[in-house]
This record gives sequence, structure tokens and C-alpha cells, in this order.
Amino acid sequence: MHFAIPDTVEFTNSGGSVFVGFNVHINGTYHCSVRYRQLLCLHEQLKRELDHPNCLPPFPPKKLLPLTQGQLDERRLMLEKYLQTASQDPRVSNSELFKGFLLSAQLESSKETSTPVTLDVHLMNGQKIGLEVLTSDPSDEVLENLSQKLHLAPEFVKFFSLFLIRKEEDGEISVIKKLENYESPYISMKSLPGLHRVVLRKNFWDLSIETMLAEDRVALNLLYTQAIWEVERGWILTSNDIRNKLSSLQSRGEKREYLELAKGLKYYGFMQFGECWCDYPQKGMRVLIGAGNKELNFRVRLQTPDASSSSSSDSSETLSEGSFRVTRMRCWRITTLHAEEESEALGGVVRPGPRLELSFEYLMAKDRLQWITVVSDQAILMSACLQAMVAELLAKKGPSTIPKLPNRPWSFMRRDGTFHRVRPVTRSISNDAISDVSVRSQDSSVSRHDEGRSSIKRLSGRLSGVSVKGQNSPSSPANPFVENHAFDCIGDDDL
Repeated sequence: MHFAIPDTVEFTNSGGSVFVGFNVHINGTYHCSVRYRQLLCLHEQLKRELDHPNCLPPFPPKKLLPLTQGQLDERRLMLEKYLQTASQDPRVSNSELFKGFLLSAQLESSKETSTPVTLDVHLMNGQKIGLEVLTSDPSDEVLENLSQKLHLAPEFVKFFSLFLIRKEEDGEISVIKKLENYESPYISMKSLPGLHRVVLRKNFWDLSIETMLAEDRVALNLLYTQAIWEVERGWILTSNDIRNKLSSLQSRGEKREYLELAKGLKYYGFMQFGECWCDYPQKGMRVLIGAGNKELNFRVRLQTPDASSSSSSDSSETLSEGSFRVTRMRCWRITTLHAEEESEALGGVVRPGPRLELSFEYLMAKDRLQWITVVSDQAILMSACLQAMVAELLAKKGPSTIPKLPNRPWSFMRRDGTFHRVRPVTRSISNDAISDVSVRSQDSSVSRHDEGRSSIKRLSGRLSGVSVKGQNSPSSPANPFVENHAFDCIGDDDL
């Protein structure tokens, strides 16, 4: 999870009193507005329920007198840091208490009551399926509802998830985020401006899983329709000859054969992102990025001189490709840049408004680490893809041992101070290989990644003494990094 509290809002209660709400954004989109005392109540609940309450960071202290604007801004940043740091512990982020609070706060902030509605969920071929849901239903309940309507075998549901996608002005489709179990798909989609859809997509990176799924008629059809969609939009690269073969297989309805041919094509199983900027191999490079096959794939646009022209200003554009393996990323982080802040990765290119950076530290060679920075509106989604790939790698090493809080109803405070009970939000179809992530989240309270350098403890002893970006140690509670625990698996043969 990536938490941010960029601003506040004022509310007036029935008695005419004015109070401040903090606008909480999760994974790049607005989620809810909550009061200080609601978060304090959550903190006290977590302290009572957790076996090791000392894992929680200190909560921002109360103030006896009304806050000045400066004190309010300080509290906003401290609450943001608290949420980000607390969610680093999987015992917190995976708990029904924490997810239930977020779902309850979203429902209250949207001013929706728990009422029946029709939610349209689309398959990747554009087919629309109307589901009768409650506005308060979390993502896993909607997914279970959909799987029953599709007759998808229960044991295969965990390999699919609901995503929000958006149609851009140029007609391209952008994946905004995966819908998590602390949010209502109906409310999340309704709260975003523009044309958005809830779609069903596969939610795994290990392509060997497809062999098992292909034995199920419904799962096979879902994989097939997604492959067609990705081929048609150029997410999967094909030659004219291969495209003709695929079209022939599609016309004959030979789904398994279509998938077998598609699996051998470049970028099959990748999530593709819109064009962004990076500082590799030099600053100000335009790049197309795809995530898959345990790597981030970069296609950098390079300007090369035109040999047929006598003018030195004439040049042509070529794509230079390179890949960054997940197991060689020591850590990564998300940074929010504002309009007045210049990103080094842009190389002097001016872009208006807030921007997001994804920076990762990469093992280029033995004892040589280098930071790579990407500026993209989809930086948080890139980070989520990295986390999911690492989770799958770690799941192969052994099952998760993360303790969980009891699965029972919880009571949460509303803005007016009253309490209401909420039933558990986790369903049996949750994918433990994805949800039990042993990767700590980034601290969004740091506005720039290069405000200082210090030496921090290495995950691998042979890399000791190499300095990295940031001011805090990854072992400290205010860790601004996502530590990649799969990095420890790397051996000399991988270099």
C-alpha cells in the first residue's frame, strides 16, 4: 500500500461545529476523508488486538489548543507517515481490522448507504456482465459474485482479480490499479473522473500456472480473451505472419492452440505502461516499460543522426531495449514530486502538476549498485507489479507464516464519534501468494529521494559499504524503501 494525505477538508456537523478531515489517498487515488480521532481509535484498536503492539509506530500526539495552519500541516504529514509505516507490517496491512476500517471510511466518505446496485464488470473482450451487489461489498465479494455467475471453479478464482482501467483521450487503454479488498469497486469507480471500467484480468506472473488453468473451460476462455485483447493493442508483439496464424486460429475457435502460440511471443504475460521518462542510460530519456517475466523491460527511445542527411540537426528515432531483473533490485521507492520540484530523470523537461517517481537500486555488477529513476503517473502500479512478482518468488521458497487477527466483526468510529459494526471483508478466495507479501511498503512522507545519502545495512554481506539514496535505514520504522527479500536469493551465477 502507498498512503498519501496531500490535503485536508473542513466538515460541519449538525450542531454547526467545524472540524478538519484528512484526505487519504491509497495507491495513487483518493480513498476517504477521516478525522484525527478516527485514526487514533484505529490505533488503539490495533494495539489491543495485535500480539506485538510494539510493531506500531508512535501515533501523532493530541493538542490541547486549536491547531495553527502550520501545526495542521505538521499533523497531516505525521498521520501520513503513521499510516505508511504501520502498513509496512503485514500483520497490520493483512488484518481484517485495518482493511475493515478503510472500507468503512470509504463508505462514509462517499455518503453511500449499503444499498443494492447493479455493477457492470467487463471481460477483456468487452463483454459486460451486470452484477447485483451492495455498495459496501468489498472487491473479493464482488469477485466471488462474478465467478459464480461465470461458473469459474472456486479453486481458480484466486488467480484472477478486478482492475480499474481508463480510456485515454488518444483511445489507448491504461490500467489504473488492482482493486483491493479494503475498497468497494462500485465506490472506487464512481469516485474517479472520466470514463473508467471495472474489468476482470488474470492476477499472476508465473506462466506455468496457465497449464493448470487451461484445463478449466471458463478459465481457459478468460485467458484466451485477454490474450486476444493484448495482441490487438500491441501489448504482445507479433509479426504479420504470426498475426495471420493467430487470426486463423481465432476464426476456428482453437483457443488452446492460440494461447500456445501466443505464449512464445515477446511480452506475453507482461503489464504494459504508458510512455514515461527515465534517467537511464542518461537523463531525459523517453521510455516504454513493461512488467513481467520477473523483470522490468525498458524500450528507450534514442535519437540517432541521419546518415543520409547533411544537416547535423536531422536524426531518426530508434528503440533500445534492456531488462532489469527483479532479483537484482535491492530496493525501490515511490516519491511524489510537486510542480516546483524538478525531477532529475526528466533532464530539464518541464511537466506541469504533481508527478510520481519510481526509483530502484539495481545490481549492475558485483559490488556495483546504481539507482534508476522513472517518472510516470503509473509509478505506483509499477511498484505493485514488482511486489507481486517478488511475492510469487518468495512463495516458492515456503508458505507464509504471517499471523492474522481473528476473523470477526469489528466496530469502527464514524466522524460524528458514534460506532458501527462491520462484518469481516476477507473471503476464502483470497490469494495468499499475493496478499501475504513479505515486502515492506515505501514511506510517502519523503518528498524527494535525493535529499541526502547515508550508508545502510546491506541485505547481502558482499555488498557492504555501498552508499544508497535516502536518509533512513531500511531497518528503521520510517523506512522509505520497499526492501526486496528476493534479493537475498541472488547468487554469483546470476551476475
